[in-house]
Amino acid sequence: MSNNTVSKVSVQEYVEGLRSGNGGYSEEGLRSLDWCGQDVQGCDLRGLDLHGLDMTGANLSKATLWWANLSEANLRDAYLSEADLREANLWGAKLSGADLLGAKMGGANLSGANLCDINLSGANLSRANLSKANLREADLSGTDLRWANLREADLSEANLSEADLSRANLSEANLSRANLSEANLCDADLRGANLVGVALSNASLSGADLSGANLGDANLSGAALSGANLSGADLRGANLCDADLRGANLVGAALSNASLSGADLSGANLGEANLSGTDLRWANLSGADLSGANLGDANLSGAALSNASLSGADLSGANLCDADLRGANLVGAALSNASLSGADLRGANLVGAALSNASLSGADLRGANLGDANLRLADLTDAILDWDEIPLVPNIDAAVLEVIEAGGQLDMNRWHTRENTHSWAGWAVVLAGDAGQKLEEQLGTNAAAALIYTRSGSHPVPDWYADNKTALEDIKYRAKQQLAASQLISLEEKGIEIG
Repeated sequence: MSNNTVSKVSVQEYVEGLRSGNGGYSEEGLRSLDWCGQDVQGCDLRGLDLHGLDMTGANLSKATLWWANLSEANLRDAYLSEADLREANLWGAKLSGADLLGAKMGGANLSGANLCDINLSGANLSRANLSKANLREADLSGTDLRWANLREADLSEANLSEADLSRANLSEANLSRANLSEANLCDADLRGANLVGVALSNASLSGADLSGANLGDANLSGAALSGANLSGADLRGANLCDADLRGANLVGAALSNASLSGADLSGANLGEANLSGTDLRWANLSGADLSGANLGDANLSGAALSNASLSGADLSGANLCDADLRGANLVGAALSNASLSGADLRGANLVGAALSNASLSGADLRGANLGDANLRLADLTDAILDWDEIPLVPNIDAAVLEVIEAGGQLDMNRWHTRENTHSWAGWAVVLAGDAGQKLEEQLGTNAAAALIYTRSGSHPVPDWYADNKTALEDIKYRAKQQLAASQLISLEEKGIEIG
């Protein structure tokens, strides 16, 4: 067919002639046609080489384009609704403004394609190759993207709500501020992805790999993340309220100032994670591994931490009021200035824990191991302890002052120097007799003296590390206060009213 004849034939007619086997028609001739704005809806274009063609505004709705080569084709504003593009090659194609509603694109190659602001809602893109594609602000709501390759794709501000991305490859993809609420991302690969400010509320991410991903300020409230890998992920300021993180790997994750209230982290691994200032109120962390984690100033009030491992964790200034820490491992944990009022620490291991200035008022410490714990200035008012094992020294502050004024020496540099020379804590143990010595052997001088003081009704625990002058002044002050209180009680017991 001559070029002059070709120019007078419509694309639809030429394709029909090509499919009929007429020798006058060829793919080369097909490529010489003007495709812009042409109506080829429902046309059979399977396997044809259409690469690089300008098909701007063409109507290809319901067209069959199986295995067609559309690489680098210009399909801007083209109509491809309900078109069959399965296994088609659309590498580097320009598709901005195209209508792909209901199109079948399973297995299609769209790597590097420009799909900015496109509507692919409900489309089938399972196993499609969209690596490095531009899908910025695209509508992919409800789209089937199972097993799709979206590595390094730009999906920023895209709508992926309720999309199925299970087992999809989204590693290094840009999903910043995208909407993935209620999306299925189970077992998806999101390693190193940018998910800053993304909406993932009620999304399914079980088994997903998010290691090294940036989820800063993301909304993951109610998301299912059981068994997910979030090691090294950046979750600073993220909302994970009521999220399911059972058995998740959060080793080394950055979670400072994140909200995890009501989240289920039972059995999760949070070793070395940064949770400073994080909201963990009423979270379930039972059996979780938080060893070496930074929980400074975190809010863990009412949290379930039974049998959790917090060895070497930094909980200084943390709020653990009414927390369940039964059987928890707190060996060497930093709990200075922490609030543990009303906490359940039965059977907890606090060996070597730093509890200076901590509030343990009303805490249940029965069966807890406080060996070598630092309880300096801790508040143990109304704490529940194994009282039968702790000796009582009546008016203990006055008793310490009396023995010093009678010739005993105060040396704050050592617990015990010689027979009549001891530190403040050392004198408390000595005055408690054999029972005090036994307790000291079990727990060390610091913890033993602290419990003796608590049992004797003197609060808070003194500063065992003050210098000699400060310590003696404090002993005298506390003794005076103690004696005054005793005299007041005595007068009240005799029925004498104090004016």
